[in-house]
Amino acid sequence: MTTAARPTWAPAKGGNEQGGTRIFGPSQKYSSRDLAAHTTLKPRKEGQHTQEELQKRNLRDELEERERKHYSSKDKSYAEERDRRKSSSLLLEGSKREAEDKIVPREIDADDSDVEPRSDDESDEDDDDDDTEALMAELERIKKERAEEKLRKERQEAEEEAKMKEAELMRGNPLININNAGSFNVKRRWDDDVVFKNQARGETKTPKRFINDTIRSDFHRKFLQRYMK
Repeated sequence: MTTAARPTWAPAKGGNEQGGTRIFGPSQKYSSRDLAAHTTLKPRKEGQHTQEELQKRNLRDELEERERKHYSSKDKSYAEERDRRKSSSLLLEGSKREAEDKIVPREIDADDSDVEPRSDDESDEDDDDDDTEALMAELERIKKERAEEKLRKERQEAEEEAKMKEAELMRGNPLININNAGSFNVKRRWDDDVVFKNQARGETKTPKRFINDTIRSDFHRKFLQRYMK
């Protein structure tokens, strides 16, 4: 939309003082477009992710849950592997708790001053090391299974693609595909049997001329020959 028809706020006026020598004093009037707008902030209300609501949420769990849903929708094996990993970790935790709950019998020579008693910290460290080794072994096994599955899928896809290409080549070659081989005759066009064909082959077409004169132009000459004889 153009603004040429709208009146200006301070239109220019011609006069003796024109040419940059006019002096303006401070004006107490303001345009409606120069007034301040949106002077108040809109705070968030309940249900609009306020600061208190964000503090109560566990964003990391939500992110992991969304990632799990995304990967499980893309690949079903991911969900099965995640459940298997979770069950294995639960089994390890259960075995660790059972080992802690077992009553360790006191050694006979525990009162002997030469034998140093084993502290609880050392036993905890050993258990942690065993759990870490078990987890690492489980992780390596899972990685190995993934790599084998990926190689198997790639090999299967390559074999299927090679079979499809070979089948297309067999069907496309008429010398090999004898059963479905058609005739070697050239197909006729759909307009081969028309009556009026190549009627204007021997006629010479006069090239169109361009003359920048309405009286000497070809159109004017044809008009005179047709209507002014």
